[in-house]
Amino acid sequence: MRKLLNFILIAAFLVGLYSCKQHKPDTTENFNTKLQEFKKNINKVDNTITMVDSLEKQRTRINDERDAGKITDSEAKRKLDVLDSTLGRKVAKSTNLHPAKSLPDWASELGLRMPVGMELDTDYSQITSEKNDDEGFNSVVLVFKGDYNTAMKQAAIIARDAHVPLTKEYKTAFEMKEKYGEEIIKGAVYMNFELGDPIQPKYSIAITVSENGTLTISATDSKGMESHLKINNLNAPKGTDSL
Repeated sequence: MRKLLNFILIAAFLVGLYSCKQHKPDTTENFNTKLQEFKKNINKVDNTITMVDSLEKQRTRINDERDAGKITDSEAKRKLDVLDSTLGRKVAKSTNLHPAKSLPDWASELGLRMPVGMELDTDYSQITSEKNDDEGFNSVVLVFKGDYNTAMKQAAIIARDAHVPLTKEYKTAFEMKEKYGEEIIKGAVYMNFELGDPIQPKYSIAITVSENGTLTISATDSKGMESHLKINNLNAPKGTDSL
């Protein structure tokens, strides 16, 4: 769940960095300027990816300690919350080039809507638009804070209205909870696509709830994003493979 959100944030960040409006002839001076900008952008990406890797490693370590019984569930939750509010928020701010405050019209037309009784976290929420030449495709990530029960109820309602199914793993977990009355996994993940499936919908939608009550709604024109990244990779300055 967290890796999916990180992927979307990094993808949007990369698009913002590699996009360029310059239409001047490639004189030697112009090329050198573009090359220096490209090097700076590569460094920014490297720093961001390093922070993401560190974030994931620390999260894994905390979860491993909890699973091994070295720390309690409440202590693990406290540590994860601190991590998210420090390094996690730093990563979010470094990748958030275009903060989002609401759902765009195209996302509303997909059946998505804002949850009730939850607060939007603008540090983690961002948007791109196909109407902007620097971005080239539609995407939105909205992150909401609130209590766990509210997040679960709102996610179910939004997923139902947008016709986004619960993933197989979580569907099985929900069925077991209903049958045996025991919650084997917290949170929820609704997705209208499967990772790695060659057949994808026009818009990839994910609605997730973490165990701390964070509700995330994301929708991306995946094919548009892939095409835009390919175009920008082709237009990147030559001779930079070793940077």
